[in-house]
Amino acid sequence: MFLKRFAILVASTAMLSAPSLAEDQTPIVSGEDEFMWNCAECHGFGGRGDGPLAEVLIKKPTDLTQIAKNNVGVFPADTIFAMIAGRENVVGHQSFQMPRFWQRFQQTEGERGFDKPEVRIKAIVDYLGTIQAP
Repeated sequence: MFLKRFAILVASTAMLSAPSLAEDQTPIVSGEDEFMWNCAECHGFGGRGDGPLAEVLIKKPTDLTQIAKNNVGVFPADTIFAMIAGRENVVGHQSFQMPRFWQRFQQTEGERGFDKPEVRIKAIVDYLGTIQAP
């Protein structure tokens, strides 16, 4: 009887400490942190395409600070979202070069501390918008 009450108490405490998020949730992890964990190894910590793995890749990673500059001064958030998600084919993103992050993020969806794929990718896109060169 004691063990059953103890188990219920532990389960209740765990549920109370879990974050409650609305449908239009703010990301649990910042876009900058998502970028550092998932993108910086190739694109570099400043997003300039000079990450530690850049030298071993077949195609040099893009300088992500130049996206708006290379697009007539407009940061194309929807297009960037589609590229990161893997919904749009991009030269250099085939096979092992760049994972389809939608699929990668789906593997952790629902686990404590991880947002849905669309929230995580949007956070990265929003962060990329902040590092655009003038």
